[in-house]
Amino acid sequence: MSANILDRQGFAMVLAEALKAAVLAAVLLSAGPLAAQTAPAPRAAVSPVTGKDLFVANGMTVDVTAGNVTEARERGLTQGRIAGFRKVVARIVAREDMDRVPQVNATQIIDMVRDFSIANERSSAVRYLADLTVRFDPALIRRLLRNANIPFTETLSKPLVVVPILRENADAPWQLWEESNAWRAAWAQVPQDLGLVPLIVPTGSREDSGLLTAAQASTKDLAALNALAARYDAGGTVIAMATAVPDGLQVSLVELRSDVPSEDLQLTQTPEPGQTKAEMLIAAATSTATAVQDGWKHRNRVAFGGTTQITALVPVADLKEWLTVKNRLDDVPLIDRLELQAMTRDRAQVTLYYAGAQRQLELAMSQHDLALAQQNGVWIIQARGAASSGRALGTPGSEAAPAEAAPQ
Repeated sequence: MSANILDRQGFAMVLAEALKAAVLAAVLLSAGPLAAQTAPAPRAAVSPVTGKDLFVANGMTVDVTAGNVTEARERGLTQGRIAGFRKVVARIVAREDMDRVPQVNATQIIDMVRDFSIANERSSAVRYLADLTVRFDPALIRRLLRNANIPFTETLSKPLVVVPILRENADAPWQLWEESNAWRAAWAQVPQDLGLVPLIVPTGSREDSGLLTAAQASTKDLAALNALAARYDAGGTVIAMATAVPDGLQVSLVELRSDVPSEDLQLTQTPEPGQTKAEMLIAAATSTATAVQDGWKHRNRVAFGGTTQITALVPVADLKEWLTVKNRLDDVPLIDRLELQAMTRDRAQVTLYYAGAQRQLELAMSQHDLALAQQNGVWIIQARGAASSGRALGTPGSEAAPAEAAPQ
């Protein structure tokens, strides 16, 4: 598959967020009375998205000048909530579906906000600056998208380790851990909350270099790549192979996971007028990361128009193991509800009601270390690494107990 990395709308807004702090600092130095005030506290780094903050927009910077500070503040808080809404929707909706998202006005967006908080607030007589964290009501955003028949996903991926290797031309050797690898440095500048796939850039420590070399990365040495992923407790790796060419950069992106087939993507980047090499590399890394997010959303998007049910057995060694499986199932966003039908000393029988296709359910469950597979025509759910993992089910250990008497 081939794509052009110069999707300016796709990465310009994200890149602007990453660079805004530096621009803001320069502005404050020449802002007259405003600059003379106490300097704001450093902005907190934006962390990768988790299930708890899927509908939260962090680090929404506003800078508004108006006729007076009251008007500037009101406009700034409105702009921050609008920008936060766009960020959250873009996080869960695939890029090709964004044009179909209903147009909503500021009042409608504000009605979907659960609450917001303000940091680094500053003002002058006519200017207002702040960083907003905006928390949206998930039910209201889901309703908006479902009513418009817009597919979306809430399935968070396990983290992936980025392996950024660079060569100065097609005949040059690959670089990975070298300090001269500006491509790896560019990846360190990519915002961490781009989407549903947390991306980890290795530190380049002695342990990292001992596990994986540039040559092993370029030849897709699975054993070495998996060892690096295991060091960071990740679900796989993304090899970003960048080659400098006279008119910019060519990137070959290889995503390697244990739970889905590998994906390859070819991208190109040319510098914008006046753009430095470092800026071009950051733009390329940001758009490459966005491509990873888009692939995940495309693979997992669900229309949520109805539910399907599946009945399965859960082998368990004890009550603790059952509670572990149940808690993990509760965290799978595709599962609408779980009903415990019966339970014995060595198994539970459950019915799951879920949205999407069966393969999407399997993938969503695997992100929570759950495996769904058939055994002798019966669906089995097992927790990876559990005491009962891999054990074939035979005759039940005891008679089934009514669901009401089973632990919930």
